[in-house]
Amino acid sequence: MKSKGLLFVGIILLVFGIVLKKSTQMNALGLASIITGVTLKSIYIVSKVRSGEYKPGKEVVFLIVGLILFFIGLYLRKSNQAFIRPIYLIVIGITFKIIFIIRFIQIVKSANKMN
Repeated sequence: MKSKGLLFVGIILLVFGIVLKKSTQMNALGLASIITGVTLKSIYIVSKVRSGEYKPGKEVVFLIVGLILFFIGLYLRKSNQAFIRPIYLIVIGITFKIIFIIRFIQIVKSANKMN
């Protein structure tokens, strides 16, 4: 499988797992799909770092902040607090993660064009 395929299959599995977990009672299969998708995306990013096609920069801040906001939102969703609506944190976190992925793809593409 081409390395770019890992990224796209990972994203598809992640989305599929989220939809499956939310819309059906198949929580185990949904969770397995999410974990597999995240693993494939991580393998893709690590392989690009190892090959030198991607050198982590300031865009990693979007990933870190996105993950932090996402997990805080998930945590607050389980606790009954009235300070902030957790869905806002989750959506902003996912948006930051998407910004990271878009920027990551742009950097990898520009590195491939230069070679």
